[in-house]
Amino acid sequence: MSGTPQFVDAHLHLWDPACLDYPWLDAIPDLKRKFLPEDLPLARGQRVGAVFVQADCAPQQGIAEVDWVLAHTWPELSAVVAFAPLQLGDALRPHLEDLARRPSVKGVRHLLQDSDTLFIAAESTIAGARAVAEAGLVFDACIRWHQLGSLTRFARRLPELPIVLDHMGKPPLAEGPFAEWRDGMRRLAALENVSVKLSGAAPEAAPGRPLAEQALPYLHETLSLFGASRCMLGSDWPVSAQTDGQYMGWVDLVLGQALAGASAEEMTGVAARTAARFYGFEPDLPHGRTD
Repeated sequence: MSGTPQFVDAHLHLWDPACLDYPWLDAIPDLKRKFLPEDLPLARGQRVGAVFVQADCAPQQGIAEVDWVLAHTWPELSAVVAFAPLQLGDALRPHLEDLARRPSVKGVRHLLQDSDTLFIAAESTIAGARAVAEAGLVFDACIRWHQLGSLTRFARRLPELPIVLDHMGKPPLAEGPFAEWRDGMRRLAALENVSVKLSGAAPEAAPGRPLAEQALPYLHETLSLFGASRCMLGSDWPVSAQTDGQYMGWVDLVLGQALAGASAEEMTGVAARTAARFYGFEPDLPHGRTD
């Protein structure tokens, strides 16, 4: 691990079920407890920035979630991705104005992974996303791989909106089919307003098989399609990496194996610069380098 460069974790979560409501945690007892900044794996001083992504609390608590996160002492915090109910369309603007009073908020997310094609294509959803762009915010798109076509059509209608695909579109690591996921990713990568997070692979993998052998083909293909300048590292902590070994294991898998042979510029891009440029902050890297 000593050779792993410094990095920005572009996708992690915090929560405390005693403070806010997270109905989805009822189905995952191991995660139904508080996760705070002090619980983050230490990363041996290599993590130089962090992007908090909304953790799907009750929708009416979206602003409260931001305030709860910002109330913690967390020097690494670089940006916040808050919840935004896109279906409100133009009526979303007061919500976005409220978020604007919190300068740490750089983007928003409305989970699309359980939404149908009609919702993603609805005029109200598009209007809400357009309001996000006009507010100067970016959008995290969390979908499942079979929704890549819907997201591509969504992104084509909103060229002014910077979009980042969470978790490589949750590809089918355990069962395939690789080719269908790859074709969807290729069409999405053709859109210049779309970036991607190299994150969230562990929950999609088959248990009992090494994660590396399952994830590396998807990591290599994503890097090939999007290029290092549109790829960013994320841990998806604590969902995908609760322990220090899992956390740094994923960081090393991405930066040490998937990027083996990459140039210093490519390594720096995936490790930190892509996330910093997308979310609009400056990572604390010595002399602008991580190697």
